Amino acid sequence: MHTIVVEESRCPQNHPCPVVSYCPTGAIKQKAWNSAPTIDKENCLNCGRCVNFCGYGAFQYRATDAR
Repeated sequence: MHTIVVEESRCPQNHPCPVVSYCPTGAIKQKAWNSAPTIDKENCLNCGRCVNFCGYGAFQYRATDAR
């Protein structure tokens, strides 16, 4: 299994994140234009659209324990 995380070091955090509007469930939020987005794990489908859309590679898959 996997989950999607935001790797803040890869996010420039200097603009409104376009990935926010690309998420089909609205699970990605950004508090301010100069902050990294966050993912609401309850609403995230782990579909990977954000991973594929982000040009900076800030959204990444991470392995999770399948227990």
